[in-house]
Amino acid sequence: MQVREIMSKDIAVVDRNNNLRTVEERMATKQLRHLPVLEQGEVVGIVTQRDLFKAAMSSTMGYGEKAQQAYLQSVRVKEIMTYPVVTVSPDTSVAAAAEMMLNKGVGCLPVIAAQQLIGIVTKTDLLRCLQALDAA
Repeated sequence: MQVREIMSKDIAVVDRNNNLRTVEERMATKQLRHLPVLEQGEVVGIVTQRDLFKAAMSSTMGYGEKAQQAYLQSVRVKEIMTYPVVTVSPDTSVAAAAEMMLNKGVGCLPVIAAQQLIGIVTKTDLLRCLQALDAA
C-alpha cells in the first residue's frame, strides 16, 4: 500500500509570514494539529499544535488571555516552525512512512510530487489504515 492511498488531500497551509493567531484559528476551525508552511508554493517548514502551545506558554505564562492574544498576533510562523521538513513521495510505502515517522519523531509527513505539496499523511491516517486492514 502506498501513501497516496491514505493521505489527506484537502490540505490547510500557512505562509511563513502569517502570525500565530492565524495558525491557531486555522487549526481550530479545521481541527488540525499540523500545518505545512509554504513559500512560493514550496514546503519550507511545518508548524504543529505543540509548537504553537510551547510558544504561547513560554512567553505569556501568567499574563492572561489578552496578553496571549497580543503575543500570538505579533509572532510570525517563521519564528517557531520546524525546518527542514521530512517529506515523502506519493509512491512511498505506508510501512516506510510509518518507520520514518517513528525514526524521526514526527507526527506527519507532507507528500510532495514535482516539488509541489499534494497531500499530508499523519499518524491518524496510519491508524485508520491499520484499523481498515484489521477489519478486512
